[in-house]
Formats: sequence, C-alpha cells, structure tokens
Amino acid sequence: MLYFSKEGELINTESGNVYYKKAMQILDDWNFGKTAFEIKTSGSTGIPKTIHLKRELIEASIEMTKKAFDLYDGHLFFCCLNIENIAGMMMLLRSQWLKGELILVEPSADPLEKLGNQDYLFSDNRGRNVFAFVPLQLQKLLENEKYIQILKTAKTILVGGAAINTELKSKITELNLPVFETYGMTETISHIAIKNIQLDEDTFNTLEGVEIKLNDAGCLMIKSPTTDYEWITTNDIVEIIENKTFKLIGRFDNIINSGGVKIQLEEIERKIEENFKIESRYFCFGIPDEKLGQKLVLIVESEEKRISKEQLSTILSKFEVPKEIYFVKKFSETSSSKVDKRKTIDETLNS
Repeated sequence: MLYFSKEGELINTESGNVYYKKAMQILDDWNFGKTAFEIKTSGSTGIPKTIHLKRELIEASIEMTKKAFDLYDGHLFFCCLNIENIAGMMMLLRSQWLKGELILVEPSADPLEKLGNQDYLFSDNRGRNVFAFVPLQLQKLLENEKYIQILKTAKTILVGGAAINTELKSKITELNLPVFETYGMTETISHIAIKNIQLDEDTFNTLEGVEIKLNDAGCLMIKSPTTDYEWITTNDIVEIIENKTFKLIGRFDNIINSGGVKIQLEEIERKIEENFKIESRYFCFGIPDEKLGQKLVLIVESEEKRISKEQLSTILSKFEVPKEIYFVKKFSETSSSKVDKRKTIDETLNS
C-alpha cells in the first residue's frame, strides 16, 4: 500500500514495489509541472495506442469531476485501478490537484485486502472518501461485510470499464451506496458522463461543458474542455434523449451480420441478463462461419454449464439464439481489467 497524506506524509508498505515506484514518478512529474503525459488506450476493442494528453486538458477533466461530485480539499482518493491506464492515472492526479489524500494499491479482484490495519484511514475520513472500481471489483467487495462498512464511508464511488449488471445494481440500491456508473475513454481524459445508480437511471447525464451529437451512423460524437473543444467520434451507438442525456445501445463494431441478419451483441446480452440469473461473467461474439458469414456465440466464464441453447430459445428469436455456447475457466483481461474479448475467443477456439 502507498499512502500520501495532505500534509505530505508518505507510507509505503512495500518499498521495493516497482508499481509504486511508477506511481511516485507520475506524482513527481505532475507536481514538478510536467506539461504533457503519455497514456495507452485500454485495448479492449482493438490494438492499444499511445495518446498524448496536455496538462491543461487533464486539469479541465479534474475540474469537471470536482463540480459533478462537489469535491473539495481534503478528500481521500482510493486508487486500485491500473495507473498505466486513464482511470487509474486520473485518480492519482485528482488527489494532487484537489489537495487531497491518496491510498494506492495494486489492481486486484479484492483491492481492499492489502490495507491490513490501515483501514482506519477511511473511518477517519467518513463522508470524504472517493473510490473507483471496475464492476468485478465492487461485486467482490460487496460479498464481505467488513468491506461493505468501508464502502459506506464513501462520498462517491465511481464504477466504469464495463456495464453494471442488474444483480449488482440491486445490491448497491439495497445498501444505499453512492455509486455512479461512468462513461468515458482515454481520448476524453476519463469520464464525461455519469449515471446515478441510486436513482435507478438508465441514461447517462453529461458533465458540465460537454456537448454531444450523433454522426450519420448513429454513433456518439463528443466535444468538451477535455477534447480541446474539438469533436471526437466514438464507436458507441446511442440514443440521445435530450441535449445532455443519452442511452447507450452498444458498439458499432459489435453489430454482426449472420446470414443476412444484423445482430447487436449487447442487445442479446441485455435480454439474457433480464431473463436469467447467470452469476458468472459472459459476453456474445461473432466468429467467422462459412455458411453464415458470421456466427453468434456465447462465452461464459464458468467451468459449469450454467445455461443451454434450449433455455435461451424461450426468450430469443431463432436468429438471436447463439449457435454455440462455450464455458471457459477464466477470461483474459486487458491492463485496465476489462475483458479482452478477442484474446478470450482466440484462446477458447484454439484450446
């Protein structure tokens, strides 16, 4: 664990840890006025690429988050996301720009495990703690009563990198936790829109200063202080409800053509989630097929056969039922803890 107090006190429980040394270098670069930072995209939908971020745009992102969540001096930021990706790096830099405190642990499925007897720091900062997780981490933490009590000290809990499923939403609401699902990417320097889980919102609301519109393909375009007021185009198909509100439908590159029928993969996943309680992670994918062009398959992270095509046929049309269901022990992940779908598929088909 790495802890920085607002007075400049440093606690490093693993002095030889290379990951913590990288974090300290990022903090030093920021505090000594570095004007640009390099960061890699997550690689969840393609080959990771390096992006150069100007300091003033990073500051603009932090200010947008500050206004959205009413953050001020003295908040404690808990970072358990990979600092080599945008979400993790921004947690480090928010703590510095907002003159707060920072607790950093290496990314893992159980990020509070390494705190040891330092968890009193959260109690001392009750109501001022800011957490950021991917859904899998939060789901794991909510299985432990001690961790639930720590999360109840939060002012804000940010969750991104993947959608929050129905079961997790129910648990969050039951515990009355201040959880916000985020929408953003490296190119927008973290989140530009949020969804309040407590209010059971099904749409994202953009942060102050963000403009949105659709291109001809129905994909979301974004202009904000973090894009230097230039329009960037995403691969996300959305429905704009109002000027500042949108509903995420799915990715443009997640539409497959199977025998002449266009299928939105996220729509199949939503139908499965709404009708079946599959506790494991899963996703749909299109793989090459000589007859159909692309064949719809379902990949489930489980060694047990938790669902069948016969069951799926009760809620899906014949074109929507996956042609194959694969059960695998463990999904491959990117450095930002997102599911690496392409690598998982390749490993599954070649095993």
